[in-house]
Amino acid sequence: MFADLDETIRQLLVCHVPLDLAEVDISFEAPDREWSGRLSRPTVNCFLFAVQENLELREYGWEVQRGERTATRQRGPVRVDAAYQVTSWARAPEDEHRLLWRVLAALARHPILPQDLLQGSLKDQPVPVPARVARPDAKPQVNPADLWQALENRIRPAIHYSVTLALDLEVVFTSPMAFTRAVRMDQLNGHEPTEALQISGRVYDREAPKRGIPEATVVVAETGIELVTDEEGRFVLARARRGPMTLVVRAPGRPEATRTVEVPSVSYDVEV
Repeated sequence: MFADLDETIRQLLVCHVPLDLAEVDISFEAPDREWSGRLSRPTVNCFLFAVQENLELREYGWEVQRGERTATRQRGPVRVDAAYQVTSWARAPEDEHRLLWRVLAALARHPILPQDLLQGSLKDQPVPVPARVARPDAKPQVNPADLWQALENRIRPAIHYSVTLALDLEVVFTSPMAFTRAVRMDQLNGHEPTEALQISGRVYDREAPKRGIPEATVVVAETGIELVTDEEGRFVLARARRGPMTLVVRAPGRPEATRTVEVPSVSYDVEV
């Protein structure tokens, strides 16, 4: 769920700031000293630093669903606040401040995350997904100075951004997780080793996002590599180079779908 939220925030920033990913990066890594030392171009950092239950929205009762002869009782979803610290990074302070202001404006214009931008499992949320921006009453009890000290970096202007998710306690995960991990590979032309990533994604039904599409063909347009999804609609690419990558999906009885992602990304899922 958090990975899908990251990707939703990425899409919101790209579409509504707007941001050109060829010029500005969007990162969800911890903005510690090591991370900031690697920056080579302007970056918006969205650091998920706190998760806590929203007590104002807690439901104490039970939902009763009645059939013709039976009735079942279940708890309502737990409402959880995911708190981000949003910062801008550039060589010149004036560039940082202009970028941060435009990000603030884009986030503030959307107190409810747009339905058309929701990614993955966020499309299954039982209620609209609210977000709060720069509100003191929504801020977890974390001292900004202590946070930056823990990150071993200089304190800087930050936007507090909190998104409220519904956690269904009745949902049980049965499939194992697929992790993205970095590997090293040598180029065949004798150049220096370059970093590649093992990535995984899922092809799913646009009308029913929980339903994966098995035996779909996933083609990496830049290299021609072809993958086939498993019974849950999942695929794994062992070696993906950093940078833009276009995934072309062909599934029986469905129109061809294309998605361009930036490697690394929080999600490589494709809907068809």
